[in-house]
Amino acid sequence: MWTRLCSFAVNLLLLVGLLTTLSAQEVAQRRGTSPAPAPPSSPPVENNAAQPSLEVAAGPEGVSVFAVGVDAQELLTRLAKETGIRLIVDDTVRRTVTINLVNMPVTRILEIIAAAYGLSYREVNGIFMLSEGIPRSPSSYLLSDIDTITTQYVLAPNAKSLLPVFLQDHVKTNAEQNAVILSAPPEVLKKFREDIKQFDIPAAQIMIDVLMVEFTDSAAREFRAQWGWSNDERSVTVDSPLGQVVFRSVATLRTEFFTSLRALVTQGKARVHANPRIATVSGQRASIFIGKQRYLSTPVSIGGGRGEGDYFFRQTNFIDAGVRLNITPWTGGEGEIIVDVQPEISVLSAPDPKTGLPDKSTRRANTTVRVRDGETIIIGGLVQRELMSTKTKVPILGDIPLIGQFFRSEDTKESVTEMAIFITPRILSQTGHLPTEQEEALKKRFLQEEKNAPR
Repeated sequence: MWTRLCSFAVNLLLLVGLLTTLSAQEVAQRRGTSPAPAPPSSPPVENNAAQPSLEVAAGPEGVSVFAVGVDAQELLTRLAKETGIRLIVDDTVRRTVTINLVNMPVTRILEIIAAAYGLSYREVNGIFMLSEGIPRSPSSYLLSDIDTITTQYVLAPNAKSLLPVFLQDHVKTNAEQNAVILSAPPEVLKKFREDIKQFDIPAAQIMIDVLMVEFTDSAAREFRAQWGWSNDERSVTVDSPLGQVVFRSVATLRTEFFTSLRALVTQGKARVHANPRIATVSGQRASIFIGKQRYLSTPVSIGGGRGEGDYFFRQTNFIDAGVRLNITPWTGGEGEIIVDVQPEISVLSAPDPKTGLPDKSTRRANTTVRVRDGETIIIGGLVQRELMSTKTKVPILGDIPLIGQFFRSEDTKESVTEMAIFITPRILSQTGHLPTEQEEALKKRFLQEEKNAPR
């Protein structure tokens, strides 16, 4: 009997539970809120995003701040409330702050926040004020300082371009004073001055000693063979519009070299065109021109030359003809110099019978050579060919019309010469002088040359 009663009670409970479940499902279907069952194989999705958290506590040992992803306005407002300081925050301040500072003075906390997030911070009459670091409004401008730095070795526009990109829009330049100007908080200005000092340094100065010598064809071959600067492991031959140009570097030009050169000059087989010394800054071009400047007069018409009212006048232009040498040296220290050399030879031909203007023939070469301080670069193979015309006549008879041509003669010869260029770069000291030993050696050499020069 007891067993039947227990079985009946269990069945009754199951029936009540089933009816309750069916009733709940029917109510949910009527309300339209039956959720779609999740796929059994889908794992639960976890949200790992850190929620903003802020804790500020002020005690006898200092103030502690723990913040994760908190808006700067909320953090500073809470900090002022807990510590009782008077604080003004500009509306333009928009930062998300994450910090953890323990037992520190409130002023130090404000300094750290300002430095870490690029804000301007200042205390005026016991009131702390924070605004954007780079002034974008009158309020932030009042909290900033202005600094003008005059650069000594770098042009102001170049100095501006070397600064970080985000800062360039806020930097102004004064071309007349060669200065850069910035309005920013003291911390930014301090870093600004340090960065300027890093690249506003004097560039190395390099003195270039150039010797240009023109040899006759036979003397050039003899000179090359004697000194062996045409075919050895230190010579480089380059095919260019100038022909086969030979580039070579030697340690020094010995005294015997100048003795041989002086002998060729005395014999008329060589001619020294120039021996200039020019100083330039590392990375800047130095240009030397040895030749002639021809002035040409050409007719110019106003009005097109078609009517009676046209006005004609003559315009004077000039053309350079000779040897031009462009030299750009660089030095990175340790006594090595990289020299970019561009020799150019230009020759004017005889005037055109129709235009009366000469043709200009120009030949160029370009190379980059690395040498030690005081070594000499030799450029050879710069051959020039010119036609020289000589006219002779019998006096009086050569001027008689018709038959005068029988008493006149014209002889045309080809002149072949070779230009050799010797380039010696030397690094100057910061005072603009050569090292003492090199200076004394140069003085001794020039005094010896002056003593042996023909009178």
